[in-house]
Parts: sequence; C-alpha cells; structure tokens
Amino acid sequence: MVDESTKKTLSNIPLLQTKAGPRDKDLWVQRLKEEYQALIKYVKNNKEADNDWFRLESNKEGTKWFGRCWYMQNFLKYEFDVEFDVSDIARLLFLTLFFI
Repeated sequence: MVDESTKKTLSNIPLLQTKAGPRDKDLWVQRLKEEYQALIKYVKNNKEADNDWFRLESNKEGTKWFGRCWYMQNFLKYEFDVEFDVSDIARLLFLTLFFI
C-alpha cells in the first residue's frame, strides 16, 4: 500500500508511458525524453518544497548515469557521488525506487 505522501509526489510528476530499452532505438529516445521530463519535474517540485537532495545526468545514450546526492543532519552536509550503468531491468527498478 502506498502512503498519501507518495501518492501526492507521484501525482505531481508525468508518468512514463513508453516501454522501451536501449536496444529499441527510436522508442528508446522517446522513453529517455519521458524519463528526463519526469526527473526535471521531480527536481523542480523538490526545490519548491525545500527538499532538494540530488543531481543526476546521463550520457547521450541514457545508459550511464552519474551525479551527486546529499543529506543534511545537525547542520552538516553529507555528499555522495552516484554513478551507475543501467540495463533495462535495472532502469525500471531504479525509477520505481526513486519515485516511490
């Protein structure tokens, strides 16, 4: 069951519609556009709610992602590098965990 906060977060970002992976050529380009639109909206919403905690970008093909995330506690900022290669299945799991 999904809590109300998660439902609100998900309702404020565009849902991904295209089911495609890097091997799907043209469909993959559309899927990558949808992912970027969702990430951009999610980051914008987080900034507006003063909950900014990560930056991500990918290579041109959308198969390698990298960036930074951070956490504030007791006025200390802890920063971490994030870098990963994404297969079709891992991408779906990542986005599911990231947005839920």
